[in-house]
Amino acid sequence: MDLGLVGGFSYLTKYYDKLPFQTIYAADNDPYCAAIFDSNSDIKCDVIDVKDIVPSLIPDHDILIGGFPCQSFSIVAQNPPRLGYDDEKGKLFFEMVEILNEKKPRFFIAENVKGLLSANKRQAFPLILNEFRKAGYDIKFRLLNASNFGIPQKRERVFIIGFRDYDDYVSFDFPTPTTLNKNQKLTLRSVV
Repeated sequence: MDLGLVGGFSYLTKYYDKLPFQTIYAADNDPYCAAIFDSNSDIKCDVIDVKDIVPSLIPDHDILIGGFPCQSFSIVAQNPPRLGYDDEKGKLFFEMVEILNEKKPRFFIAENVKGLLSANKRQAFPLILNEFRKAGYDIKFRLLNASNFGIPQKRERVFIIGFRDYDDYVSFDFPTPTTLNKNQKLTLRSVV
């Protein structure tokens, strides 16, 4: 998500210009994921459990980006079973809320699997939205499929965008899909 926001990379022979954003802090509990981040970024990713992050020590920022763990919400999760917010990983969005309460960035972007919408008998998603609203944000959300945006993968994800300023909320629209037509969709074979 950071790379997409910062830009300055090529994908499928197209160059995406550098955008006026800079990543100032990153964290992941998986050293392998942190190493991948480090190889694509100008900063080093902290290898840390999100529960051990002290929000007041994070640098001030304008946008908080987070993909809280999806295993608890995924429809395919069977081992362990799909527990939603009844699982420890399913409660990690609260860590994002803590950072929002402490740092009060202008925007946030949260992402998770489609199963978030139906987890806990459809109670998890409204609970999560309510927590983000209580942190002082107006919310827009949408289920997006990566294959509708030129990615050779059917990857449905819920994007939640939070706005501290109501004018920002009113002026934001989700992007229009670029590859809705079946003939426009990329296949894995076309990029390998």
